Amino acid sequence: MQEFTDQIPVLGSPDAFFAALRNLHTTPHSVGDAKTTVDIIKSILTEADAKSVVAGGLPTPAKMLVEAALKGTKHAFAEDLKPSEAAGVISKADVGISWARYGAARQGALLEVAYDDAVKLVSSLPRVSVFLLSSRNLCPDMSAAVKLTAGIIRSAADVKPVISFISGPSKTADIELRLLYGVHGPHELHVLLLDWI
Repeated sequence: MQEFTDQIPVLGSPDAFFAALRNLHTTPHSVGDAKTTVDIIKSILTEADAKSVVAGGLPTPAKMLVEAALKGTKHAFAEDLKPSEAAGVISKADVGISWARYGAARQGALLEVAYDDAVKLVSSLPRVSVFLLSSRNLCPDMSAAVKLTAGIIRSAADVKPVISFISGPSKTADIELRLLYGVHGPHELHVLLLDWI
């Protein structure tokens, strides 16, 4: 499992990141402490009318907060699911909660690193996707974030990770050449930028 935070030589601008996220139809949340993190997650679940939630790929401190936010809600952690049941459970979830390893401020993109398929499905299948990101891992742009992927790949032991860049909810322009959101995959994307870690 990765470290909870990494040190980025040059941090990206949270203001630029939030502006880029909004342009991509993503809802940004600035989070100053652990309690507010729990409160915002609960608020997202309420707004989504979430009956079932899955989470995956979370470092231990983030997992503990997510568990606190999910009390009273049917939930599962991808790492605890049997391979034969993972896709079924995750596809029925209303909300998926994931960890973003890095963010690219200028482009409003998230870099997700998944070491198994179930964890990757958490951000792909539910209709609402929530990412947690440490503000210490906010890169200025995609170029800086891409450079960090080499170290991730080199440090992987037996299992090579799936590295994805995510920029906004699902979208397509295939239908009558109009850009439509929420056609396949998540209809909503929320990013919690954690300033307290």
